[in-house]
Amino acid sequence: MGNITFLQTLWFHARPTNKHNIQLKFSVICTNWILCGSVENIFEDGGRLRMRCARMIMALNCRNALMCVVLFIYLSEVVTGSFISDTLDFDLSLFVRHRRSYAEQHRRSKEAMLSIGNAVKSAAHGAKSTVFITDNCTVVVAQTGGTATLPCVVRKFSNGVVSWIRKQDYHLLTVGVATYNTDDRFMVEHVRHLQNWGLLIKHVQPSDAGLYECQVSTHPPTSIIVELKVTKAQAEIQGAPELYIRAGSLLRLVCTLKHSTEPPAFVFWFHEQRMINYDQGISVVESRSSSILHLQDADKSHNGNYTCSPSNAVPASINVHVLNATAEEKPAAMQHANSSRSSSSSFLLQCSLLIAIMTSALTTTS
Repeated sequence: MGNITFLQTLWFHARPTNKHNIQLKFSVICTNWILCGSVENIFEDGGRLRMRCARMIMALNCRNALMCVVLFIYLSEVVTGSFISDTLDFDLSLFVRHRRSYAEQHRRSKEAMLSIGNAVKSAAHGAKSTVFITDNCTVVVAQTGGTATLPCVVRKFSNGVVSWIRKQDYHLLTVGVATYNTDDRFMVEHVRHLQNWGLLIKHVQPSDAGLYECQVSTHPPTSIIVELKVTKAQAEIQGAPELYIRAGSLLRLVCTLKHSTEPPAFVFWFHEQRMINYDQGISVVESRSSSILHLQDADKSHNGNYTCSPSNAVPASINVHVLNATAEEKPAAMQHANSSRSSSSSFLLQCSLLIAIMTSALTTTS
């Protein structure tokens, strides 16, 4: 592959089919279809269209200078004429016909390949739909430490053995109901009357995420892909990280779960690393995605760190401060609230005094 510097003044003469200038685009095309060159001016001269391009065309990556040809690609109307230069001479109309023929063949070839590709996809989809009820590319989301079930439901009349393969390392996990894996977290959950051959994964780990293939030993074998995504559940306590309450009031802590795919088996509450779920005066109300702790008549002994720790989730903590009714022990926020209330009372008192003075003045003048 050599670099060729090609400098030439090109002239093109053609008879236009109407009185309008015919737009032409000048290009230099090599065998590897690298384009360069540009039109410097186009003008009409004596009823004949003349185009001149005197531009240096550099660095053409061609194996041989003879493999480079100068082509005129028209943008509007088809014109006939001849190309005139010092070294080359060919009929533009021939090129136009050849170019049209090539473009048509290329278009038909693309349509044929697209048709074949669609037929293959349609046949593959049809084969899957006659064997599997579960959709291909099904996505299952499970949380770390939880349980994941990857579905694979086949039609009752389908013959063959169902196998599960982990695509990450192409490891055979199960064949039928038998497990071919030293990791006992993997097993088949088979429901015969439903023809479900789900892959059960216990104590899910982040490394379990990925693609799994459910394959039926038909002729030829047919399979679908199920993707497992693993999330990490996170506990969150409302009002964290600091909470201030008055002595004698109700302490209410609300713990919610984020990114959870299953309800927790338990939620433990800790006060300074001691579990308090069953302490006297404390009640815990749990739902699928939250746990609420109630503590009546809070006092100084209830100061400290409280932790919400659900199963298979990252715990969350909050610092609780129980304050006496004296003003000096109130936090800054409470002090601002009191000062706002006192400012409002002072403003109302001033307005009342002003109204009284104005009323007295009006009475005196009358």
